[in-house]
Amino acid sequence: MTADHINHADRTDNGEHAIIAVEHVTFGYKKKQTVLEDIDFTVPEGQSLAILGYNGVGKTTLFRLIVGLLRPREGRCVIDRRRVPSMRDVFQMTENGNLVGTMTVRDNIHFRQLLFRSGKGIADGGHTVDSKRLEDEPLVRAFELEGHLDKKVAELSTGLRKRVGIVAGMLFDPHVIMLDEPSNAIDPITRSLLVDYVNQLRADERTLLTVTHDLEYCWNVADRIIILDDKHLVKDMMLAEFDDYEAFTKASTLGRDRTHVDFGLPAHGRQA
Repeated sequence: MTADHINHADRTDNGEHAIIAVEHVTFGYKKKQTVLEDIDFTVPEGQSLAILGYNGVGKTTLFRLIVGLLRPREGRCVIDRRRVPSMRDVFQMTENGNLVGTMTVRDNIHFRQLLFRSGKGIADGGHTVDSKRLEDEPLVRAFELEGHLDKKVAELSTGLRKRVGIVAGMLFDPHVIMLDEPSNAIDPITRSLLVDYVNQLRADERTLLTVTHDLEYCWNVADRIIILDDKHLVKDMMLAEFDDYEAFTKASTLGRDRTHVDFGLPAHGRQA
């Protein structure tokens, strides 16, 4: 590997520091089967990037490659110059929220804290959480979880489990936030709380990467989108390029008929 190739993980095309770098990645679950081919992009610090595509194009596979759960056949994925990112520095929310269903919400958060604990407390000086006083945490109150802390996760609705998954990861102040289908199967209240919170993170210039099929969610929370189709990255666009939601959806759906399954629900424009 050349020096120039290594440096690609540190800088974007504009010379900005790249927090996430996907370098010419090719992957297949079988030797003769290719799911993703020569995927190449970087995410600068403070950007909210959404990965879009029709069902089955490899969005979640790419997510797993980036976080290190899968190894590419060719190329590499790097988060903040590391092939295997720190658990505390990178929050990864998957479909199940990374939660233990038989444990209470409070115990799930306490367990996560134990994972991050070093000999000097929370690794690298991160936010310390008192699991006995979670009701006082602003993030717990913001997601309206005060009355659910001592319930088992398995007893909660899908929307509440999503809220718990977000709070359990974000309490520890990660630098990079990676979300896999965060708006899937949630109620309107949870959706509104999620959009408001992600936009707060954007205002704080956190780096976000979201895998989704939900165009309305992207329109409300993303700075930039990339689109996967037929194994390749086929479009890379800034949301600021579009004057309205209709133009955005036309470009995002690649000229095909849009369905609820493929690209989420109809929308009425970006939220204020």
